[in-house]
Amino acid sequence: MPYHAVSIAVILTAVAKLAQDGYSMRTLIMLGGAVVLIYAGLGMRVQDVRRNSGGASQSMHAAVGILVLYLVGPWLAVVGGTIASVAYDLHRHRSWSRLIGNLPTRIVPIAVAGWVWSLAGGGAIAHMSLPADYLPLLLSVAAFALVNEGSFLWDAMSATDLARARWRDEIERLPANLFVTVLESLVGAGVAAISIDNPWAAPVVVPLAASMYVALERGNRIQQVTDSALDTFATIVDERDRYTFEHSDRVCEYAVRIGRRLKFTERQLEALYWTSRLHDLGKVAVDNAILNKPGSLDAAEFDVMRAHPEVSARILASFSFGDYDADVVRCHHERFDGRGYLGRAAEDVPLEAFVIAVADAFDAMTSDRPYREALPHEVALEEIALGVGSQFHPEPALAFLAEMGFDLESQLEALQTSLDDDGASSSGRLGSRRPRTPIELGDDFRDVA
Repeated sequence: MPYHAVSIAVILTAVAKLAQDGYSMRTLIMLGGAVVLIYAGLGMRVQDVRRNSGGASQSMHAAVGILVLYLVGPWLAVVGGTIASVAYDLHRHRSWSRLIGNLPTRIVPIAVAGWVWSLAGGGAIAHMSLPADYLPLLLSVAAFALVNEGSFLWDAMSATDLARARWRDEIERLPANLFVTVLESLVGAGVAAISIDNPWAAPVVVPLAASMYVALERGNRIQQVTDSALDTFATIVDERDRYTFEHSDRVCEYAVRIGRRLKFTERQLEALYWTSRLHDLGKVAVDNAILNKPGSLDAAEFDVMRAHPEVSARILASFSFGDYDADVVRCHHERFDGRGYLGRAAEDVPLEAFVIAVADAFDAMTSDRPYREALPHEVALEEIALGVGSQFHPEPALAFLAEMGFDLESQLEALQTSLDDDGASSSGRLGSRRPRTPIELGDDFRDVA
């Protein structure tokens, strides 16, 4: 379907209705401009600056929203925002449920900002008078920023019952996000104030906003180069050993699938993508003789291997990843029962680290290694099931089993019967003759990685 045509039809319908109600040509032009501006603002790529601003994300959305609000007033801004939001999501081939779900996040902050302006005694919003309207302007900008960021916090809270760790992450990012949103909003307000006072100044002011967009795009390209470098590092680690070739890719795929099962937000899934992709970077500091040793490691060798999560975390920190993301990588060999590499209690381990632990263990079990052949997927899934509540956090482990189509209840019954019948003969599938797997913690690092 030609979504651009649909967008134009929707806009023309709204304009015709306004004209029928007696609105002036100036109002119609303002509405059309609002739609174009908001559509453009929605389409501008978000530059994620989490790694160097404490978690803040930048886009032109806040600046555009405030600019439109002060140029045409709250009612027309909401109408224009609704039209533009629907048109943009249709153009992006998004589902109707997501389209409707996006409307409150995009429209409510504008409506609340206009309402606060009126409560604070502001004059006609499309004819602001400075400095008399400074207080209403600042209060409405603050309201816009709070409501805008509050929607992200609500997403984090409602994503899953086990959102405590991600709630903490969002709270830590809140001051930086608020600061950036307020700055962007003030830029939009400044452009509006200049344009209202002298409309002919708009051609001079618009390049200022355009320069912000160009700066964001340049920053985005720099981030893409950084991401490419990190991805290359992960590939280099995998290619050091033919047995672990593409290990990080598979762990990343499994981890993101678990995250989607747990209803992580897009921001959390992006962070999980990178932490799972880069979780083994620290193995660049481990000698090949240790990595490829066919037998058990001695104490000194095991200490070297056990240090790789900390090295991975330090490498991520050197690329300005946040402390939380680095801690996820640092803890990816922790256990739910507290007997992991660092011995941390479960409540002190980020949930994302437990997600990576499940994905990492499954891929380790189902891959050939110098010291054993790969286990069948079904056996590896049985091992994951047996480790729920001891090695593995129940929530990500059960989510992974469900994602892989593992019928936990019937399989556990069959396993229990097999173990009961095994006895001294050790004839069961999981008896003493089965291969050693990553589930059993011992003095050999291969039991956990």
